[in-house]
Amino acid sequence: MMIRVNHISKSFGDYKAVDSISFDVNSGDYVAIIGPSGSGKTTLLSLLTGLISPTDGEILYDDRKLSSMSRSQLAGLRAWDLGMIFQFSELVPSLTVEENILLPALFTKKFSNTEYQSKCDFLIDRLAMHDIRHTLPRQLSGGQLQKTAIARSLINDPLLLVADEPSGDLDPDNSNLVQMLLMEYNRMGLTILLVTHDMNLAFDAKTIYEMKAGSFSQVIK
Repeated sequence: MMIRVNHISKSFGDYKAVDSISFDVNSGDYVAIIGPSGSGKTTLLSLLTGLISPTDGEILYDDRKLSSMSRSQLAGLRAWDLGMIFQFSELVPSLTVEENILLPALFTKKFSNTEYQSKCDFLIDRLAMHDIRHTLPRQLSGGQLQKTAIARSLINDPLLLVADEPSGDLDPDNSNLVQMLLMEYNRMGLTILLVTHDMNLAFDAKTIYEMKAGSFSQVIK
């Protein structure tokens, strides 16, 4: 999957959260965006996933314009091709950890039930979640909620992972588990685009952009 971002901007009234940003992401890339809080990073990710529309500019996935997609087409893109990790876990409170991880399977059925269970077991193992797999979200810590959301984002083998602070609530040991898992998936071909304050996570990336006041101020590598 190739992503092309052409001079996108997003304004909320007189406030310009994203200001004429352009960049490309090629299949298999690992791109990190760093920068201070309030610099527009989360707004940029919302634009890239079609959750909000740009005020100006265009976003293309394999030459398909997001602006030309219907609601159902955007929903299909997010269900089939994108894995998304938000700052808040957005888990279903009545489902266990394992059931939350497997939830995307209900909407796509990309794999057999046996394959989904194998993928779920793999992710639970890699993220050291054996002891909480049958636990409800209300009984989990912030870090456990976040690891569950990370596993859920990967269960459908997406082409692109878009992640907003994926290690934000994690202690160093669990952050390292996530770091190793993302690198493993990237080596298998997953394209990763993430926003992070975790420089250990950022420096695994092939390209690092620094964002300030709605724009990319520099390319760090």
